[in-house]
Amino acid sequence: MYKRDVAIISDHAAASPEGLIDVVEFVLCTIQAGLSTVKAQRLDIYKTGVSSRFLWGKKSDGWLYIRENADWLWLKLHHLKDKDPSDPEVIADATLLLMGVPNLGMVKASFVLQCMGFNTACIDSHNLKRLGLKDSAVKVSSKLSPEKKREKVLSYIEICQKPIELYQKLVDPPITGAEWWWDTWCDHVAGNHANRRLDTGDAVSAFHVDCIIL
Repeated sequence: MYKRDVAIISDHAAASPEGLIDVVEFVLCTIQAGLSTVKAQRLDIYKTGVSSRFLWGKKSDGWLYIRENADWLWLKLHHLKDKDPSDPEVIADATLLLMGVPNLGMVKASFVLQCMGFNTACIDSHNLKRLGLKDSAVKVSSKLSPEKKREKVLSYIEICQKPIELYQKLVDPPITGAEWWWDTWCDHVAGNHANRRLDTGDAVSAFHVDCIIL
């Protein structure tokens, strides 16, 4: 699923700054919302812009920011990706860059990067429960110094890249990092109360593409 769908999404994000806008808007729409609702959200935003009822709270600030700053963010993020999308230091640079987008914390900034092909992941509430971790494990206080904030981000990346046997049984063939998180999350949420119509992991994964490339 990851190999098929993230390849499509990352190519879309790499093609132009508008592709990056699509990914960030998609991720903003996933905040405190079920995946199955995101396509309808994006269609409404396409029609009504910043006045969309789905851009509540600081989502509208993030939406405006990415549209105003997409050109330089796109250049910077792909410059970093060209260095090494699996290097924790490179990923930390990219994560901190995206955390400057209003309403994108560390987890959702990492989701954007995962969609772009970086070796990181979205450790959301579902994944926190799977790991037995508390929300505090992925929260980054605004009061932290830049050095401490970077340490927190690097610790998060380490969690994302740990060998999967630390979490669950190996799958065949073995997969790690961003790919493992993507594929197992899609299987985990398939058919749940928020995704009844997306009843297989394959459908969940493919729906990401549908939502991003409208």
